[in-house]
Amino acid sequence: MIFALDVGTRKVAGLIGYFQDDILNVVDFDVVEHSTRSMLDGQIHDIKNVAKTIEIVRDLLERRNEIELKEVAVAVAGRFLKTVVVENEIEIPNKTIDEEIIRQLESGAVAKAPVSDETGTELHCVGYSVMEYRLDDFWIKNPTGHKGRKLYVRAVVALLPVQVVDAMISALHKAGLKPSFLTLEPMAALQISVPEDIRLINIALIDVGAGTSDIAISKAGTIVGYDMVPMAGDEITEAIAQHYLLDFLTAEQVKRRIDKQKTIEAVDVTGRKISIDRSSILDVVNPVVETISKSIAERIEKLNLGKPSVVFLVGGGAKLSVFRKKLSEALNLPEEYITLKTVENLNCIKSTKDNFTGSEYVTLAGIAYSSVSASGSIYDVVKINGEKVRLLKLGQTQTILQILTQKGFKLSELLGKPLPALVFELNGETRVIPGKIIGGKKIILNGSEAAFHQTVRNGDEIEILAKPEEEVYTPKILDFVKEINIEINGKDFMKIYPQVLVNEKLMEDLNYQILDGDKIVVKDINIDEIRKIVEEKIGYVSYTLNNETRSVKKMVLNLVNFVENDKEQRYIFEGRKVKIDDILHKQDKIFEIIFNGKTIKLKPKNDAVKVNGEYTSRDKELQDGMQIEQIYWQPIVADALAEIQLNIDEFKDYKIFLNGKPASFVDELKDGDEIKFEIIKKVQSNQP
Repeated sequence: MIFALDVGTRKVAGLIGYFQDDILNVVDFDVVEHSTRSMLDGQIHDIKNVAKTIEIVRDLLERRNEIELKEVAVAVAGRFLKTVVVENEIEIPNKTIDEEIIRQLESGAVAKAPVSDETGTELHCVGYSVMEYRLDDFWIKNPTGHKGRKLYVRAVVALLPVQVVDAMISALHKAGLKPSFLTLEPMAALQISVPEDIRLINIALIDVGAGTSDIAISKAGTIVGYDMVPMAGDEITEAIAQHYLLDFLTAEQVKRRIDKQKTIEAVDVTGRKISIDRSSILDVVNPVVETISKSIAERIEKLNLGKPSVVFLVGGGAKLSVFRKKLSEALNLPEEYITLKTVENLNCIKSTKDNFTGSEYVTLAGIAYSSVSASGSIYDVVKINGEKVRLLKLGQTQTILQILTQKGFKLSELLGKPLPALVFELNGETRVIPGKIIGGKKIILNGSEAAFHQTVRNGDEIEILAKPEEEVYTPKILDFVKEINIEINGKDFMKIYPQVLVNEKLMEDLNYQILDGDKIVVKDINIDEIRKIVEEKIGYVSYTLNNETRSVKKMVLNLVNFVENDKEQRYIFEGRKVKIDDILHKQDKIFEIIFNGKTIKLKPKNDAVKVNGEYTSRDKELQDGMQIEQIYWQPIVADALAEIQLNIDEFKDYKIFLNGKPASFVDELKDGDEIKFEIIKKVQSNQP
């Protein structure tokens, strides 16, 4: 059993039926007008009240036919449909064209479609169709497997405001219904009233409702486009209401009787009974109908690139004879080529219910017909993850990607998100990190892995699987800076990095993710700076030397090797801990002494060292808090005698004079002192 709803500006119409031998058999239908003006110009404004009207229609059909209705086929107004033609071209330097290149080309084109209209309304891509490919400026039907320099695509993208679909689905949910099929009103009307065998004729179909006049064009065997005019029956009703001071519902009743009665009785808003002549009403409505007709004609000629051969009219607003007359004049077509299509003269519809007649039910029947018809339909029946769905065709054939975008999948979810190339400057050199596509889905078509551009036929089964997570490369400063490793005595000691400026500001965090346009400067560190950093890291030892408090680095370092590769610089040091000897004052003064008239030079010798009052070795490791006393070396007479190297075995006695005065071996010497050394030799014995 098929349940379809036409949720219109003035009323909600519903039918139930079944499909057999390409015929829609209508079992029951009903129409309920909105209690308030819950919709304006085809758009739902009051979801709650629209849901109430839907509930009433559903309940009427359920009670009379003793069935439960849970799913419904519906349509949204075409006034919000926007189609745009997009183009894209990529360079493929003599590379074989594969699925990835086609995917990049088409996703790049679709990405150029607007995300909002001129009013800021968010738009959602509901599908696209490739119009042509060009390889090196030559048309090609399918570029896969070919080679060339550049590849071009032109496609038409269909867009709808997210709010339009959301409002419709919300109203259905509030009424306890699930949408099993969703289409556009002009598509449904054209599907049932313009079968494929007459689409070779240039036909303009106009669905004139209460709020909008939707347009669809067919010629050369295909549907070439859709458009709308935001004016329809309500504008005529409002003109009558204003002129005769009637409430809207009364004015609507008057409008419906124009072609049926010469004189129409009504009660105005003051309670006064009035009698209105048909000719008087026509004088009121003619200017409005003429304005609407001219707007429709302009849209048709723009979309069709000229006037059509035939015009089909459907919808309740198209029933006025004056409308056909004014449209004939606006399009400069004979009035007999503008015909009103009604459900009773459509061969694909039969009704067992009386009064299912008129042009106002064509769209409703079209929604039901489209929801089940596959033959000659603009919808394909496929299974997606086990669920049977019907989806709009945008071209002669449909691809997996087109079907899934129509089903509601976002392109970024299916194809993955294309990341833009990143361009930045490093030490004055331009660097480019190419973009890539991340994420996306794996597609299984009838049990085998498939590409997104593969075409789909009725009955095909599509399975959507998540791709394994890919690691996204986000370049960081650290990727472009060599780490500096310090090795001491064969062991890693520390790691440092050079100073980095980003856009002239010091950047401490080297995990900073580089942004497009960043200017990065890496300042190299020389060996002196590195040595200083290492010594700071090792630390210092504090001590006192001859009552003066001092500090010195804890280790003496010697650079023995340097190694560099693409990722690091390695400085290899040998080091030892500082000793007491390293911090002592170094004496280099040479004392000149005159010895027996001859000048001799006395070189300095090691000083004596006391630590905390006790003599100690100069080679002892220096430690924090040591109190060191350096007892400076002072030459004595004995040092001078040692320098002369006298043979004392021959001496019987001696006398020492220092600067003319008697002296001893331990008397201290000063620079320039004069020593006189008198020797008394032993007497030689003559005895053998």
